Amino acid sequence: MEKAILLNEIKFMELKLHALKAQVEAEKPKIESHTSASLYGLLKGSDDITIEDIEAVKIKGKESV
Repeated sequence: MEKAILLNEIKFMELKLHALKAQVEAEKPKIESHTSASLYGLLKGSDDITIEDIEAVKIKGKESV
């Protein structure tokens, strides 16, 4: 009898795990991206930011995805 209870508990855990995996896979992370124009607009008038700085940030953002 004890074995049947344990097997049922394992089956329940497996079903719960399957449901949680499906839930995680369904939730796609939102990736916020910026166009070059929006970056240039945000940094307009800033003397200490160069085009190379903006490009470096864009490349770094692609690597993290």
